[in-house]
Amino acid sequence: MVDRSSLAVLSPAELTALRRIGRGFARHVPEHHQDTLVVLGLVALDMGGRLVLTAKGQQRVRTADAETTAASHP
Repeated sequence: MVDRSSLAVLSPAELTALRRIGRGFARHVPEHHQDTLVVLGLVALDMGGRLVLTAKGQQRVRTADAETTAASHP
């Protein structure tokens, strides 16, 4: 069981997992990352049983992408 806030900083591997799930590639994400992201409320199962980003997960990806863009264009 993960004992972290949904606002906790994600590791690079967790952020990559979140992005892959958002792009529809959950099958390429290790199960322990899937479990962590579900517990944090960043992903959930849809009606078809697929992992998808929650609103919180979508926001985390947007924020991370914006930070990456800002860091690469000082």
